[in-house]
Amino acid sequence: MTGDDLRDARGALGRLWGLGRPVSMTEMGHALRLAGADPGVSIRDYERGKTRISGPMAVAVEMMLAGALPPDGVPQR
Repeated sequence: MTGDDLRDARGALGRLWGLGRPVSMTEMGHALRLAGADPGVSIRDYERGKTRISGPMAVAVEMMLAGALPPDGVPQR
């Protein structure tokens, strides 16, 4: 999965989850249970290519795109 793929996934998940907008970077970070005060920073780094997207993270995003909800439900800002 590339940074562009992850950006596209945020858009697709926003539609899939009925948000009417792309999932924000922070919401995506929370859905993936990323650490830090603002997990959206990690999503930004993935999308910009600063950090490599791991296989397990790619699988989690692909599962959400296939209809699996995040374990804590759909994040809302």
